[in-house]
Amino acid sequence: MEKIELPNGLQCYSLSQRETEYIYSEIFAEQQYVQNNIVVQEGDCIFDVGANIGLFVLFINQLQNNLKIFAFEPIEPVFTVLSNNIELHNLTNVSLFKYGLGSEDDAERVFVFYPNMPGNSTERPKEKIAQRDVMIDAIGQEQTDYFFKNTQISGEIRTLSRAIKDLSIDSIDLLKIDVEGEELAVIQGIEPNDWIKIKQIVAEVHDIDKRLEQFQSILQNNGFEVTIEKNALLPAALNNFNVYAVRQY
Repeated sequence: MEKIELPNGLQCYSLSQRETEYIYSEIFAEQQYVQNNIVVQEGDCIFDVGANIGLFVLFINQLQNNLKIFAFEPIEPVFTVLSNNIELHNLTNVSLFKYGLGSEDDAERVFVFYPNMPGNSTERPKEKIAQRDVMIDAIGQEQTDYFFKNTQISGEIRTLSRAIKDLSIDSIDLLKIDVEGEELAVIQGIEPNDWIKIKQIVAEVHDIDKRLEQFQSILQNNGFEVTIEKNALLPAALNNFNVYAVRQY
């Protein structure tokens, strides 16, 4: 872990400066999470599912005052950096939880952790094959092998509805999801009576096995107007899409 300075002068702790700078470009430069009618207002309740090292938290916290932010990250080495970043910026309005969200409670889920690109750590390493091929073409075999060094780490998963109950949440103004292939599982963990509590959703969806179609259908069936955009910063071969959903009352 090292402290780095990002292009806007923001300081943060990082496990991989190269990956952190890329995530910065998505969140701060491109502002991908606040497009297509996604609105953040003063006092909103924000759920950050797949918080990684906390760049989304740092970004969203600049938009309005008095936000209540709940950040979820199950992988311990990443959670440690997340915690340090929240402490570094003295964000007393942010609550951190060392577990992820999914379709069912599981006290010991196995993740493949990539220490040199921790934001790509996943329960679905086979889905990284296309990304590996693209990286080999772009940066060569040796550098790709460096980034794909990995180990297995256990972490806890709970359902979103359990988190809502445990934290006594009445309303989620924005649910952000970036969980490296488990985005469908996150919304499958929402019980019918909890859907109405969620006002907006923004998610990165890896479109494998018609996952994007299923994700969109679930959101539309639960009262959301959905907009889908290809992530322009990533090669087309990776099939990564940003999904924006706003509840229609």
